[in-house]
Amino acid sequence: MVDILNNHTSNQEFLDFAVNPIHNVDIVTTHQGEPSAQVCDLLLNKNGKLYIATSSQNPSFQDLINQPKVIINNYKGNGTMDSCGFSIRGTIKNINHQYIDEIFKKNTYLNEIYADDIEAAKEDLRVLEIIPQSADYLDHRTTPIFMRKFEF
Repeated sequence: MVDILNNHTSNQEFLDFAVNPIHNVDIVTTHQGEPSAQVCDLLLNKNGKLYIATSSQNPSFQDLINQPKVIINNYKGNGTMDSCGFSIRGTIKNINHQYIDEIFKKNTYLNEIYADDIEAAKEDLRVLEIIPQSADYLDHRTTPIFMRKFEF
């Protein structure tokens, strides 16, 4: 299970929590005025920013670049009363290949996913930087239920 956050949790600790242990998230933006979502991994938290990587061929890549306002959602648990979750609002931008080696070093499973040709994968992948603006956290595991807003 994941840590329980509280009123003393710093913004940096919250972002660390989002990357590990949560890690898998939905990133939502819009495509021609309609919702557009992609499931991805938060791969890195550095200097108060979050990072993902996606293929330049992924249709969601263009959605994220064309409409850089995003919401990132996820929760962990085995049912409502054993879960916690968050929603982060922010902006996203393509930083091309910056941090790609650091991302592969930190997330070693990527070397397995792209084992056929790691260098070609690194060339195709684009690193997207997420600049958080605010976040809401909800934890049903505590009594009373704990809610917290983070401002960045």
